[in-house]
Formats: sequence, C-alpha cells, structure tokens
Amino acid sequence: MMIQAVIFDWAGTTIDYGSQAPIIAFQQAFHHFDIDIPTADIRQDLGLDKLTHVKKMMAQPEIQAKWEAKYPTIPIEEAVIQIYRQSQSDIVTVLAETAKLKPGVKALMTYLEEQGIKVGSTTGYTQAMLDRVIPLAAKQGYQPQVNVTSEQTNGVGRPNADMLLYALKRLGVNDPKRAIKVGDTVNDILEAKQAHAIAVGVVVGGNQVGLSEKEYDLLSASEKRAVTTKAASQLKAAGADYVISNIDDLIRLIPALDIIEANRPTPEPILLTPGPLTTSETVKSQMLVDHGTWDDEYKRDTQAVRAELLRLANASQEDYAAVLMQGSGTFAVESTLGTAIPKKDAVLMIAINGAYGQRMAQIADYLDIRHVDVVFAEDEITDWPRIQSELTAHPEVTHFAVVHCETTTGILNPIETIIPKVHAMGITTIVDAMSSFGGVPINTADLGLDYLISSSNKCVQGVPGFGLVIAKRPTIDQTKGNARSLALDLYDQYRTFEDHDGKWRFTSPTHVVYAFLQALRELNAAGGVTARNRRYAENEAKLREGMAKLGYEPVIKADVQSPIITSFKYPSQQFDFQALYEYLKKNGFIIYPGKVSNIDSFRIGNIGQVFAPDIDQLLELIKQYSVVEV
Repeated sequence: MMIQAVIFDWAGTTIDYGSQAPIIAFQQAFHHFDIDIPTADIRQDLGLDKLTHVKKMMAQPEIQAKWEAKYPTIPIEEAVIQIYRQSQSDIVTVLAETAKLKPGVKALMTYLEEQGIKVGSTTGYTQAMLDRVIPLAAKQGYQPQVNVTSEQTNGVGRPNADMLLYALKRLGVNDPKRAIKVGDTVNDILEAKQAHAIAVGVVVGGNQVGLSEKEYDLLSASEKRAVTTKAASQLKAAGADYVISNIDDLIRLIPALDIIEANRPTPEPILLTPGPLTTSETVKSQMLVDHGTWDDEYKRDTQAVRAELLRLANASQEDYAAVLMQGSGTFAVESTLGTAIPKKDAVLMIAINGAYGQRMAQIADYLDIRHVDVVFAEDEITDWPRIQSELTAHPEVTHFAVVHCETTTGILNPIETIIPKVHAMGITTIVDAMSSFGGVPINTADLGLDYLISSSNKCVQGVPGFGLVIAKRPTIDQTKGNARSLALDLYDQYRTFEDHDGKWRFTSPTHVVYAFLQALRELNAAGGVTARNRRYAENEAKLREGMAKLGYEPVIKADVQSPIITSFKYPSQQFDFQALYEYLKKNGFIIYPGKVSNIDSFRIGNIGQVFAPDIDQLLELIKQYSVVEV
C-alpha cells in the first residue's frame, strides 16, 4: 500500500467534537481577568501550540486595549504568561469532559491496523494536556503509536513541519509523501504542506464548523450543507489535497490514493528561482477549467483580486487602485514608465545597482524618456545621501524609480528611507517590487509611494501571465494621453477596470487569474505577508549557513540580503556551474546562473512553495556533489 502512516490531530479531529475544549479553556482564562473574548477570535488560530495561540490573540489591538484598560501597569508580555497559565489550569477539567472519541474513529483505527498503516499524532496541546487525554482516549480504543507536542521539537509547532516530520521519523517513515496528515484546522493543513505530506481536512465535528454534536444535529439539511461547504472551502483555501466529511471517510480515500499516486506524473522539479517559482498543487488545479472573459463571475473575481492586492500593499481603495496588465513583470514596468511619465517636460531618475535597474534605463531609452542614472555597485545598496546629492544636482527630475529587491544579487534596497524623502520633494515615486511584493511587508500609503509594480508569479506564488501595478489615484488620474503604446496604456487599463466592473481591455489570462486568486487565499490562510516573509527568511538563513559550511561564499553581506534569492561565488576557478545545475536538476531542483557582471556566481531562490525540508535536501545534494566534483 502506498500510504505508510497517518498522523492525526487531536481536538476536533479524533476527539472533542467541535473542538470545544480549547475554546472553553481560553474563554474561562480570559474571563478570569474580566475580559470576554469572542469564540471566532479563538477559533481562527486553533491548531497552534497554546502559548503561541495566546500571543497571537494578545497581539490583536482590541484585546490589548481591553487588557490595558483594566491592567495598565501589567505589560502585555506578562499578560500573555498569566493568561496562558490560567488556561492550562482551566483546561484540566475541560479535557476530561470533552475527550470523547468522534464517531468513526474506532472503525478507522481497526482498518489502519488491518492494513499495517502506522498511526501517530501531532497537536497544539501541551505535553501535560496530552498526558491527560491519552489514557482517556485509550480506554475508548484510540491509541496512536507516537504522540508529538511542540515541547519535543524545541518549541516549534504548527504551521511549521517540525512536529510532523519528527513523528514520521519516530515511526520509521522516511518519505513524507507516503504519509497523510489529518486535521480540522488551517494550521493542520499548513503543517502537512510544509512537510510535503498529503494534507487531508476533516469537516464534520471540526473547528471550521465549530459546533458541538448536539448543535450540529439540530441543523436542517440545508444549514448543514451551508456550514460544511464553508468549512471545506476554508480548508481547501489553505491548500488541503483532500477534504473529507467524516473521519472514517479515510477508509475509502486511502485505497483510492494507491490508484491516484500510481498514475501521478513524475514530480516536477522544485524551482529555486526568483520566479517563475514552485506553486502548490491547489494553485495549479485552478487552471484546469476554461473561463469566459465577459462572464460576470470572472469580472467579480478580478475585482476581488484587485481589492486584495490593495490590502496586501497596505493601501486604501479610496487612495489607490490596483491595475492588472497582461504579460510578464517587465510589461508592467514598461507600462508604468510609459504612462506615468509625460512625453514633455519630464525627467526620470533611476537608482541602479543591478540588471533590473539597468532594464528600466533600457526601457526609458526605447520610449525616448529623458533619464538620469545613479549607478551603484551591484553589491551596494542604493543609499539616500548619494541620491539626495544627485537630485540636488538635477532639479529638473520629476520622477524617481528604484528596484526594491534587486535579484541580480538578492540585495534589498532601503525604500523605507528613500521613498518618503523623494516624495517630500514633490517627485513622483516608482518602485519595482517585482520580487518582494507579497514576501516582504511594504506599507505603500505610509511611504507616499505613487506606483508599486510586481507580477503574478512571484511571492504571492501564482503563475506567470500578468503584471500588477498599485497606483495612487490622484497620480494616475493625471496620466491620460501619456502612453507610448496602445496595449501598454496603464491609464486606459485602469479606467476600463474602474468603469466596467473589472473588465479587462483585451483578452485576459483567465486561467492565471483564477490560479492567482487561489494563491491569494493560500497566502492569507498561511498568515499573510508577515508569516510568508518569516518562512522565506528562515529558508535564506538555513541556505546561507549551510552553503558556508560547504565552502560557498555569498556575494553580498547578510545585513543587506533579502529573503528572496541568494547569490554565491564560484568556490574555485575550476568550478563548473553547468555541471552542478544538471546534477541538481536530475535530482529535483532547478537553480539560476548568476547575473553579477564582475563576479562568477550563481543564484538560489528561497521563495515559492519551498520549505525547510527542501533546503535541507538541497544542501545534502550539494554536499554530495561538492565532495565528488569540486
């Protein structure tokens, strides 16, 4: 049989119908301090370890405000500890009352035992809580062979994969792709995806429905359909490979997986590049259906994409508009420069420290745009003193452009210190955030940014097909008639979206839009840009440290390194990049050649559907290669 192990969550999955125990315990703990907290505020992060869960709740401004109003002398950090301790005390009694097995668990355990499939668990419970639950479940016929809490993984819990990978290691399962992780929360699904296990969400009796067995049974058939459909869509949005209604539906799913996996194509290589990049299976699956461009649903979805992009950019719909442009990211850059800058009485300054800044200069030449280039070394950030000096020397400058993450080297330019100062001078500001938007937090409104440019196939983790521009409305409203191109007229594209409820001017990449919409859902489910930035940064740090141990020196210093892509110098004059490239490709990874003009180098990306186990596997491959070849 293809499946070697099933790893379950506890509350809401195998016991505690509706995942009531954590809700009750947290509400009682907060109430102990005379603070009432809505159930929804607790449920949205169930599946995390309990201390992390309390920290996330206390990070919410409204909850912080309630605490500070009642306990102004007790800092939030201390509040987290006090509430956590109280919840641990309260849950002891609650666990005993809610540790009843969910329907179907016992039959499923019998099936798994008959098939020789190993059983384990990971949980947001503490070890003390789990010790309380295990004997109660065992008396009812449920006894996993391995049970893992975050205390066994150095405090690292969901959505990271550490607990799941540790459980599989203890069970003797070496390939996560031959394991199923079953859970009822978004964090369960994210844990499975990071480990590359098969992610299965269970709906009935789970957290996403959030009803006790009695409450659920009292619903009408139509009400049950409504709540289960919504729960299933939330789990799918998080990237679940399969969603089942009841836990014992696994009995039918497991043998079906033998057929599905036997006919699955050879796994695609992982793209360690700055885009296109490796996307989730659920993003890819959105491209299997054809859509019409005049369809009202499609136009509504386009508008939903535009609205969500503004939210990610920290820009209001009153002040900014998201404009989508067919083609690659370069199409969006050319569209912006060609439309934002008038044909007369305008001068563009470009801060350049790599190939993509140079590309903007090349576009300006093609479009006959007057430009002043401020050229920095490729391993040097674009710093404000030099830019300020050049602006003083060129008072004719009306527009300013810079690349945020220059993937020539992976350097991250300090737009937070540059853009507000340029904006204060009355100069229109343009940032090419192609490789950073969605993976590095950017507060567009606070920066005073006029144009932010990116594309569908970067950190949002969609596929190639369109570029995107976040434009300040008062600025773009002044650009009618500026465009040097019909197809790349950003103003006309903007007005068509605005005036025709999300209609594209010309044939749009429908499949790409639906894939991008799913990618946006998955970004939100994973915790948004902040969480994605943290994952990318962890990938980069692991990569940088591991490569240094193997003798590969980074091109740039760590303090200017982005989490997006890392450039490494050739380890010797005899080094053959093409040989390394072919070796890694044969073993499932694709990297990039270097673009630094005066240093022999190559690049490894940290973005996309790439997680810590992937970086570990890559480093092991490079280690094996280096021993033999270098």
